[in-house]
Amino acid sequence: MIEMLQWLALAMCVFCAAWRLPAALRGRNPGLFGVFVLLVIAVGLSLPPIYLPVDAALGGRNLANLLVRFALYGIFFVLALKLAAAFRSPRAARVIRGPVGLTVLAVVCLATIVLFLLSDLPVSRAGLVGYLDQPSVRTYSLAGRLYPAFVAACMLVPAARTALTAPRPAERIAAGLIAASLGMVFLLTVLQLTMLPVGALIALLSYGSIVLLAAGLTVIWISVRRQRRFASTAHR
Repeated sequence: MIEMLQWLALAMCVFCAAWRLPAALRGRNPGLFGVFVLLVIAVGLSLPPIYLPVDAALGGRNLANLLVRFALYGIFFVLALKLAAAFRSPRAARVIRGPVGLTVLAVVCLATIVLFLLSDLPVSRAGLVGYLDQPSVRTYSLAGRLYPAFVAACMLVPAARTALTAPRPAERIAAGLIAASLGMVFLLTVLQLTMLPVGALIALLSYGSIVLLAAGLTVIWISVRRQRRFASTAHR
């Protein structure tokens, strides 16, 4: 089931990136297209058939896993600012791109690099399976969750508020899906901090959150396109 969810998440990210490509080429919201390209990279590299040849090309020392971490940091930084604007939350945007948010991002990036270098990862393993007995690898894995959890904590209330108060049903549905996605991101970090044997649940939350996020953004795009079409028809 987890593998099916991984492939579904990858398919949705590829679809969304392809859908946004024409608009990005016209200069309309290229940042969102970049988010989906990074999601394609991050989700694709979670799958052994993709991870192993890519990592082999990078030297076979699991640098592809490090690439996944930094792709996720970029995704959450850019996406959070766009969601803060969409959900009319300038306070969340100030926190994320201000001194507090940038400090959290810098510390997490530095910790990620240091812990990766301290770990013994001689053979390519998707998800670093087989290396989790090393304390540095377990801490590296946890560090990779911290910045997404920080962003999710900042954006969860604005997303939930929009889901409850937005005037249009499509906005409420989209915000609800995104709020659920952010809640799952935060929850899986809490679960990992407990050190309980919940590996399957963490994987389910990870890829389920991506599916919900892609679905929420798709609903937003459909709603925006319909509004533009109606506005164009009304002006004729």
